[in-house]
Amino acid sequence: MIAGVTYGVAKKTLGEQAYEAIREEILSLRLHPGQTVYESDFTRMLNMSRTPVREAVRALAMERLIEVLPQRGMKIALISERQVEETRFVRESLELAVIRRVAEDVARDASVRARLEREMARSLQDQREAAEAGNALQFMHADDAFHQIFLQHFDNETLTAIVAQMRGHLNRVRMLSLFEPERMKRLVGEHERVAEAVLSGDADRSAEAMQHHLAKLMEDLPGIKARHPAFFGP
Repeated sequence: MIAGVTYGVAKKTLGEQAYEAIREEILSLRLHPGQTVYESDFTRMLNMSRTPVREAVRALAMERLIEVLPQRGMKIALISERQVEETRFVRESLELAVIRRVAEDVARDASVRARLEREMARSLQDQREAAEAGNALQFMHADDAFHQIFLQHFDNETLTAIVAQMRGHLNRVRMLSLFEPERMKRLVGEHERVAEAVLSGDADRSAEAMQHHLAKLMEDLPGIKARHPAFFGP
């Protein structure tokens, strides 16, 4: 296990279920950065005993999404610009390597191209529907699903788990950006360009489209931080 992420497909423990549920509340911003929370809040929310909740809190503290305050409960960690940039760098490095390999496989195998075309078309439609509805959380899940198409192409559980963990600090910034409807429409366009590049079988073009897409969040970060200063820390 790495910070609450378990490799393999074994049945999840109560601690892992608690970790995933609390993490979702944090990444969706239903629990705000800087918000004070208590163990009892989580036990009531999840209808679980203290033991799995404490296991989840330890994992989330290791992931720096929760800050434990001795004798004073805990608080949801503020968004760290440094951690956002560090995790973005790791995620970009991995996903660019992945997208190159996927494009190379598309160029070699028509059946791979056909499968990916179907999967990406479904994902893009899900994104358009979420954007049309102005549903930021639904869009973020559809966005994640689009990237999962490429990661799952290699059936590499370690890669998938690491990238999922890397998204933790990024997703809160992404959610803040998605409160602006035009941002969702722009992201759909970026994903369409990634899909077109992959289906062309051109590895360089695919990597360029993905890099442009992933870099946009950091370009938007100063404006997001200016609009939500209370959510950011050092």
